Order: sequence, then C-alpha cells, then structure tokens
Amino acid sequence: MRSRDWLGALALLALLSCGRTAGQAGVADAGSSAGGSGAAAGGDGSSAGGTGGAPAAGGGKGGATSSDPGGATGQGGAAGGTAGAAGTTDRPTADVSGRWGLFVFEDPVGVFLRQEADGTITGQGCTSGAPGELQTNEGGPGVCSALSGRVSGQSASFGFPTSATQFAYQATVVISADGQRMTGTLTTSTANIPYPVAWRRVPEGAAWLDRGDLMRPDPLDGPYELTLIPEESVGNEFVAGTTYWIRYAEHTILGLLGSFWTDEISPVGMGSPLRVGPVSATVPELPDSLLLDFDATGFTGVTASTPSGGHYRFAITKASQ
Repeated sequence: MRSRDWLGALALLALLSCGRTAGQAGVADAGSSAGGSGAAAGGDGSSAGGTGGAPAAGGGKGGATSSDPGGATGQGGAAGGTAGAAGTTDRPTADVSGRWGLFVFEDPVGVFLRQEADGTITGQGCTSGAPGELQTNEGGPGVCSALSGRVSGQSASFGFPTSATQFAYQATVVISADGQRMTGTLTTSTANIPYPVAWRRVPEGAAWLDRGDLMRPDPLDGPYELTLIPEESVGNEFVAGTTYWIRYAEHTILGLLGSFWTDEISPVGMGSPLRVGPVSATVPELPDSLLLDFDATGFTGVTASTPSGGHYRFAITKASQ
C-alpha cells in the first residue's frame, strides 16, 4: 500500500522507474566476501543526476554529489561506492533485534528483525507499519512478507519482497553504537534510492514512528542546493565546488546530508537557526547534527558537523520544485 506523495520521493522514484541504470551496483549481502559490492544510488549517471554521490554510507568510497535537488545521483551514488563494512564476514558487534521504521521515504516501511548469535536475520517486513513479533499478516493490510538478512560487525543487510506484488526492498546499513539508529542505502524493485535513508526503532505498542503534525504548511518547504564555504569549514568529507542537495518538507529533512525525522528537528516557532540532532552516529562521513539559519523566505545558511569531527559551512539557495 503506497502512502501519499510524501517528501517528494514519488517524484524521485518516477525519475528512476525505468529501472537501474547501467553500472549501478546491487546491495551487498553482509555475509559476502570482504569488500563486496555495496548498494549504490547511482551508477554512471542518470538523466536526472549527472555525476556525483553522497559521502559513502556503507563503508565505501563516496564521490562528488549530484547537482540535481532530488534527482538520482550519478557516479559514486548516494551512500555508494564499494561496500567495505557491509561486505565483510566479521562477527556481529551489534544487535538489531526488534521493530524498526524507515523514514523520509514514500512508504512508511517497517520491519521486525530477529537476530541470531551468528548474525543471521529473520523476521518480517511491511510496506506500511512495523509488524509485531506475532504478526503473520502475509498478503494482508500493510502487505507484509518474510524477511532475511545478516549482521556483520556494525553493518547489516536485509530485504523482503511483498507477497502480493513481489515488489522488493533491500537495505544495507551501518548501525549506531547505541543500537538505536541505522543509516545506509535502500534498493527497491524499480530504483536505487538516491540519498542515505535512515531507520529508527518503533516504540512498543506503536504502529510506526510518530509522525507529529506533518500536514501543516511551512514556507520553508522545498528543495535546496548547497555549496561548501571552504574558508569556514574544517574536514575533507565535503568538497568545494560541488553542489549538494537537501529537501525540507513536513518538518523532516532528506538529501545528501542525511535523513532526519520530525522529533530530531527543533520547532520552527523556536526561531532561527533550526537545530537538527545530534542523532546517534552511524556513518562517520554523514552529519549527525545541523544548524539551518532561516528567514521568512527559506533557509539562508547551513552548518553541519560529522561524527569524525568535521565542521562545514554551506551557502544555500532554494531550488525550483
């Protein structure tokens, strides 16, 4: 069951619906040989993206980012490159057992994961809502199906096809040290999602993550293009002369600086800057906190901090829808 055109991601998938472009790597199974191919959200560049990619989000090498706000990325891909962490045979050092919700994606996908001592994952995935341990909702509301995967070190890969349509989801993620957040790539039957996606644990008794007041109009909504101000930045995870994109909608953020949920962002009513995070660190190259300066017309500047100690200042302009 598809949700509404949430956060503009339907538009992204429409651009990519013709399938993977040549050269796009598949999602690496975490139990595969060391350094296997990771999920890339872009291969040699699609018509929407050009060359580029986000900082690597699966232990791999990232490229420069796409200049298209919301389009598919090209070489390197969002969270792309060679899967280092997810492609090893390391003993699991994280436990992902429990219920998780995927956010800033068109479907409110949820999974129930059961992890064995050797890292094997079994469970269930649903296109709408996070299943409970006893749920057997095969083909019913929410379109749920059996899930399988593996944890290796602090990384995991898992996936499931929907039993009714055989539409498949495959995720490759890095798990935070506190076990509360996962970030990485998502591949579906029709596309590699061109930005790092994130998962959070779903509270006991909740159907999915709390959406908050998502439907309120906000003049800040829309896609934005960012360029690094090198003289005000420290670190090498973002590159001068490269255009990065983010999208703010319904008080969530997605894009090449990562994905952030509503309760991870300060209320607009508290004034500028909008404070994002810090969230539990996953991929060292992706920001775990942001400051977004704004006025009545939109965002006017962005400061990003990464778990590795990077500190970056970006100029920002609102892009056309």
